[in-house]
Amino acid sequence: MRCVILGGAGFLGRHIGQALAQARHEVWSVDRSPALPEASVPWLVGQVKAEYHDVASWWRRCSGADVLIHLASSTVPATANVAPLADVQHNLMGTLQLLQGLREMDVRPRLLFASSGGAVYGRPQTVPIDEDHPKLPMGAYGVTKLAIEHHLRIEEAQHALPYRIIRLSNPYGEWQRPQGVQGVIAVFAHRALHGEALDVWGDGSVVRDFVHAADVGRAFCAAATHQGDGRVFNVGAGKGISVNEIIVSLERLLERCIERRVLPGRLFDPPVNVLDIARARAELNWEPALSFEVGLERTLRWMRTLP
Repeated sequence: MRCVILGGAGFLGRHIGQALAQARHEVWSVDRSPALPEASVPWLVGQVKAEYHDVASWWRRCSGADVLIHLASSTVPATANVAPLADVQHNLMGTLQLLQGLREMDVRPRLLFASSGGAVYGRPQTVPIDEDHPKLPMGAYGVTKLAIEHHLRIEEAQHALPYRIIRLSNPYGEWQRPQGVQGVIAVFAHRALHGEALDVWGDGSVVRDFVHAADVGRAFCAAATHQGDGRVFNVGAGKGISVNEIIVSLERLLERCIERRVLPGRLFDPPVNVLDIARARAELNWEPALSFEVGLERTLRWMRTLP
């Protein structure tokens, strides 16, 4: 199959692209920024510098697509709350432009959308959180993700565009840059390697679900060929790791103590957020293969190669 990753130059795009190529699919990247040199990503057949929602600018250059992986996003939860209008304009309106453009093509590719397994649910009412949990986003990011999910449902019903939604927990791993505003594993690992203190909000007992990006890639690969009735799948580790446990794991791998800078707890942080991944296990025949310790070790090994 020809698979086109929208937002393929990012860290998740690289892991998903590798998984698709290992399954013998043809992989293209479409991104507003060029990816790394193609020689460094030999699994990539080609890349197109274009806006993801401008379908006419990349569709024929990729020779069409059997599967589209929609990772393109200009915001994370923090920036979406600061600028909700920009979040809607680029991410929601951009996706609607994408869907409009796809209606004009000769074929209907399957669209796989990267949604959020935390932001769309809001404060957990039960843990672990399954796909039928109430959707009550607490921020602009989750509202936009959920709106896109609904538009995909409508698009399939009215225009026969097949889709699958992957609600991700907290992906981490190689190629996730530590300078971003999202990704506690990348930030903690980078600071720990450089002997810097780690910011801990509250007592460090907050628990989150962390999944290595290589396992995320395998989940998207499974969703690309899924033939069941399911449309929405949680993808995470299915178990939680606290902030304190992250630091202890880093100390074990680095074989030294790490300084902590304790800050007041944040009221908007739910104490626990863990996804139920039973549906992905049953319908996608998928579950994470990498333990947190192994995934963290791989992340540290890659981070040591950074300048």
